[in-house]
Amino acid sequence: GINAEYGEDTIRCVLSTLLTSTELGRELGKSALFQGTTDSDLETEGWEDWRPPTRDLPPDNNPSSKSGEIVSTLCSIYGSADLFIKEYRNLVADKILSNSDYDIATEMRGLEMLKVAFGEDLGQCQIMLQDVVDSRRTHSNIMAQVASPAPFDLTVLIISHVFWPNLRKEDMTVSRPLQQFLEGDYRKVFSQLKRSRDLEWKYNLGFVDLELEFEGGRTASFTVSPLQATIISLMEDRERCHAETISAEVGIPLVLARKKLSFWVTNGVLRETSKDMFEVRELDGGPTRDRVTEDMDSAMVKIEQIRQEELESYTNFVMGLINQSGQITVERVHKLLSMLIDDSVAGLLTEDEVKAFLDKKVKQKLLCYSSGVYKKNKT
Repeated sequence: GINAEYGEDTIRCVLSTLLTSTELGRELGKSALFQGTTDSDLETEGWEDWRPPTRDLPPDNNPSSKSGEIVSTLCSIYGSADLFIKEYRNLVADKILSNSDYDIATEMRGLEMLKVAFGEDLGQCQIMLQDVVDSRRTHSNIMAQVASPAPFDLTVLIISHVFWPNLRKEDMTVSRPLQQFLEGDYRKVFSQLKRSRDLEWKYNLGFVDLELEFEGGRTASFTVSPLQATIISLMEDRERCHAETISAEVGIPLVLARKKLSFWVTNGVLRETSKDMFEVRELDGGPTRDRVTEDMDSAMVKIEQIRQEELESYTNFVMGLINQSGQITVERVHKLLSMLIDDSVAGLLTEDEVKAFLDKKVKQKLLCYSSGVYKKNKT
């Protein structure tokens, strides 16, 4: 086994590379369970009914052995099959949310290959892929029935949130015409089609393809987050705008507004004329630039953030324990919280995570630490 700790971003990069590599696909594809499968099996239409053909082969002649070694290595890197499956779900979710033309058939083939090794534990991923198919159909039906047209070309992904990883939620305001359309006509038709369900909009997720037009007929193409698209849209009818105005109108912290505005400065769309004051910078002459794609954050809530929120919710419980006994150790807190915290999302609770949580309470002056025990801070 591999006895090493990897950062979440490093592991995600490893998994993404392996699952999209020709070598892994070739080795998994050698499995006896998949021999005889042709490209015709991979059509999107009817993919949900597809099942890999079975073959009985002697163990010594089974060509899936090398793929089994690869899967075993992946599990060694992650520490367990459960963690591997969680990260695979996150990766699939990110790929779906960053591509409106997501290739369901290809992803389904890869999923069926992995299910040979991991079984029905990957069932939630299959539901996620089914959501994409159902969403495309539902969205088409809604757009055919809305009373007024959308303000621009629009694709909506409707998911069953129970079966998806935790998605980031950031408060922000989108353009008024878009919000009125989604909260009005779109929601009304959806409620008529799905009477027992409602929509909760994640305005911060997804992406926007933009074509910016400048004086003189010059254009620039961008693929950016909805937040970036909303920010640059505020400059459409203004000569200049202050970062504080952007912050207030979009509903985001000033520091985040500055960070997002710097993207447009770096790409020559805006210039900062004075402290926090921005104006449109007309593009110079020359050939039209290639499309610029923003390096967007993952749609998933990071595991570390989930665990921190879980532990924070038990602050009063831990303080109550200390009030009763006068002091407590990391080991004691870890044992008790491990029985209370659900490990299906962020994995098994570790003593290091508990110690980091208690140390944070020391910095907040709620606790004090001495000789291996934590006590209530009485100062």
